[in-house]
Amino acid sequence: MNECIYEKSKLNESLGLKNLITIGYEIYNKIKNLKIKIRGKNLFFKTELDVHTMKELGYEHIISMKNNMGLRIYEKNRIIYMPILEKILFSCINKCSSIKFFYDNKDICIWCPTQDYLIVLANRKNGYLLKTAYPIIYKHKREAIEKKANENGI
Repeated sequence: MNECIYEKSKLNESLGLKNLITIGYEIYNKIKNLKIKIRGKNLFFKTELDVHTMKELGYEHIISMKNNMGLRIYEKNRIIYMPILEKILFSCINKCSSIKFFYDNKDICIWCPTQDYLIVLANRKNGYLLKTAYPIIYKHKREAIEKKANENGI
C-alpha cells in the first residue's frame, strides 16, 4: 500500500460530537467553495436544508447513516474523515495513482484504498452530484469494493 501524506489528517474524535459536527460542516462548506472538477466535470452538492439541523442534506448524508427506523444517526467515525474527503477531492483526485474510479450501478465511485475511503457520485448532465462519502471499516466491505473497482473500473 502506498504511503499517504494525509494519513494523519482526520479530526480528533475526542473533541465531542457537537464540536465535530460544527468543524465538519466548516470543512464541507470549504469543499463546496473550491469549485472542484472531476474528469473535466463540475462537482456539485445537495443544497436543500435538513429541517431539523438546518444543515445541507449533502453534509447530513456524509456524516450520518439511516437506522432501521429511517432516522439519520450521526456517526463520529464518518465525521472525523471530513478532512480526508477534502484532501481527496482537492489534492488527490487528479494526481494520486492509488485513486480508483469505478461504476456501481449508475453511480460513479471514487475509492482511496490508502485511506479506505469511498466517495459516491451521481452522474448528471451538468456534472457530478456528491451523494455520500464514508470510510470503509469492515474487511468484507473493502473486499466487495475492491472487486467492483477491478471489474467496473473507469
